[in-house]
Amino acid sequence: MGGKEKNLNPMDYLVTDLLEEILLGLPLKSVFRFKTVSKQWRSILESRRFVDMRLKKVQKKLKILAVGEGRTMSGFEGDEEIEMIYLHCDDATQPSLTCDGLVCIPKPGWINVLNPSTRQLRRFPCSPDHPVSPFCLNRQLRVWPYLTFFPGNWAMGFGRDKVNGCYKVVRMCFDPVEECEVLDLETGEWRKLIPPGPPFHDMDVGRKSACVNGSIYWLKLLWDFKLLALNLHTLEFRNVSVPHKWFSLDTQIMNLEDRLAIAKTKGGPEWELEILSLMDSEEELWTKTYSITLASIIIGLPWEHSWFTVVTVSKLGNLVLYDKHKRLFKYNTKTNEICCLSSNISVISLCLENLAPLRSDSGHHPDDYKIRISSCGLCLKHPEAGISTVAVDR
Repeated sequence: MGGKEKNLNPMDYLVTDLLEEILLGLPLKSVFRFKTVSKQWRSILESRRFVDMRLKKVQKKLKILAVGEGRTMSGFEGDEEIEMIYLHCDDATQPSLTCDGLVCIPKPGWINVLNPSTRQLRRFPCSPDHPVSPFCLNRQLRVWPYLTFFPGNWAMGFGRDKVNGCYKVVRMCFDPVEECEVLDLETGEWRKLIPPGPPFHDMDVGRKSACVNGSIYWLKLLWDFKLLALNLHTLEFRNVSVPHKWFSLDTQIMNLEDRLAIAKTKGGPEWELEILSLMDSEEELWTKTYSITLASIIIGLPWEHSWFTVVTVSKLGNLVLYDKHKRLFKYNTKTNEICCLSSNISVISLCLENLAPLRSDSGHHPDDYKIRISSCGLCLKHPEAGISTVAVDR
């Protein structure tokens, strides 16, 4: 056997598909370590194909991303289905959007995107915010805890193009001028869009959007109760009809089991949370999928307003939700029982393990990111970013 053959790495003979299957079964920490084995392994682990397969891989436990307060976490009683992932971040309590485990935190003049799985943080400059009109300021001053206002009162969206797999951020403004733009995280470039047809100003900027099957959806409430959808690949807008009886001040939209869903909380004496799911987007066929009695967990006087936000559905079909009192609940759909898992957790979203890299732009060298691993989690720091410190506890 010649010297040239002796230097061959036995791993080079592994079929790529077999190697992918082996790497898919590794824990997250091992995936990061094995990126340094060879260029081939790094190429596989950072490929879109592997990232997609890893994202679809079923997690052993349902993970929920929450804001951590202090070095010691308390309040979560533990559950056989659910695991808490705590995010320590200066801006973690700011309004945010999530998609596939990525967290988008808009800031004045910047869009910050964090991937807790890869421990990467990237910021993207954006156009200056327009002055907020007195009308919008008055809306924000109202006591509506279920509304979310982003800087400059932009209607924000964050999602994934299902055709090419790119993640995109969308901003829409209608006061004082109509403006619409989309950011491609892959290229870091903004693109101007033609605003949707009139009336454009009926967008409710206080409602969070939802991304489902490659489209972002926003609620339109002022003139007609509809949904505005943007296809992230074609960048075309369309309207989606919704039954009028589902309108209420606390109506929310969400991605639930990969379907677009609308949830609303009925007040007393019913105290119910009802969820409507879009079963057929082309025919706009909606079906009521859940109706949960909340009377046993309501806090406060009978006439006081209360709201609940659905996080996800577990593998066993149980609903996970939280309320304005920082309480986390699990609703058993078989027994119709609801139990409180925590009384002091600020939930951000469902947490998915996503290996999609947030590639650094040319202005930032990887050394700009300081990573420190300690017993209390991982800290990531960028000297200039709007988010100064991030830590993830598992």
